[in-house]
Formats: sequence, structure tokens, C-alpha cells
Amino acid sequence: MLLHSSTLTQWMLSVMIIRTFSTLQWGMLIFLIVLILLQLLPESLRSLLEFHRAEPAQLWRALTGHLLHSNHWHLLMNLVALLLMLVLHQHYYSLRSFALVFVSGCVGISLLLYLYSPDIQIYVGLSGWLHCFITVGALLDIKHKMHSGWLILLGVVAKVAYEQWQGPDTELAALIEAHVAIDAHLYGVICGLVLGFGCLISAMPAKNQPQQ
Repeated sequence: MLLHSSTLTQWMLSVMIIRTFSTLQWGMLIFLIVLILLQLLPESLRSLLEFHRAEPAQLWRALTGHLLHSNHWHLLMNLVALLLMLVLHQHYYSLRSFALVFVSGCVGISLLLYLYSPDIQIYVGLSGWLHCFITVGALLDIKHKMHSGWLILLGVVAKVAYEQWQGPDTELAALIEAHVAIDAHLYGVICGLVLGFGCLISAMPAKNQPQQ
């Protein structure tokens, strides 16, 4: 009887937690599941989704390439980074505005890769867009007079500047079994600045404005 009561209590708590999920949080849960499932696809299908310079007419690759990863370590690192960024900045977003940042950022990065990084033939990974996302979040922090926004912005700009000067991290490349596309990180910051200053800062008020 005691065991049954404990199980029932746990079930009720689980239901209560699930019911408190916002639309954005449900969307993020589905997004994470999609990223994991895509990692499990056979290579023959993955090759149809990755960003590929030789296939410019296949426009979906400008978006889907960012959803793939070179191996499970690559995926895990990006998932952890995404979750940390959501902890910092999810209160600024609805599901619709998050989708706007995601699609615009991914397409923008892919376009810049195609135009200005001819040495990159194939690209996969969320890290370029994560640089876009954190840049937009930093600008939104600054809009709401949070000093941490300046620290985040300066930190991400310093990071990409160091990468451009020093080159990609060879140890990281060995871990993810792929070249680290530092240009995608740079283009992510550029897209984040454009999105932030161009439309998001003025058009996307905070759902719950953070306190200093």
C-alpha cells in the first residue's frame, strides 16, 4: 500500500511538472529529440541534409545542415551549450520568435559560408547558430540594461576573434572527428548582430523582463 501511494505521488508530481511546461519548452523538447534522432540516421540519408557547396540548388541544406553533427561528442557539446543558453535567455522568446531566430540565423550563416568560405565544402553542426543565438541574447540583455549582456557580447566577440587569429582547435577537431568551422562561428556572431539590431531588439519585448 505504501509503495502504491509513493508511485501515485510520483506520477502526480510528474503530471504537474509536465503541465507547467510552456509552449516554448515543449518546442525545445521536441527540437532536442529531433537533433538526437537525426544523429541516428544512416549516412545515406544524412548526406542528403548536410550543407554541401556542390548542391546550391538544394535549398533545404541551408537549414538542415545545422541540425546534423559529425559524431555524438559534437552533438552532446552543442546540446549542453543550447541548454545553458536557454537557461540564460529563454524568457525573451516565444516559440515563434525562437523559430525566427533559428531559421534566419541558419540561412544567414549558410549564405555567408557559400559566399565567403569557398574552402568549406561540407558543413554540419549547430555551433555556428549557437554563436548567433548567444549574440542575440546578449543584445537583449543590453536592451534591458543588464550588465551581463556586455560581458557575454565581449566574450563571444573575443572568442571568434581569437579563433580567426589562432586557427581552429586541433584537440577539439580530433574529438568531434571533423574540422572546426571557425568561419561559421564568425558568421553566427555577424548574423546575431544583424538580427539583434535589425529587428529583434525593437520587435521582441521580453515576456518576463529580468531584474538586475
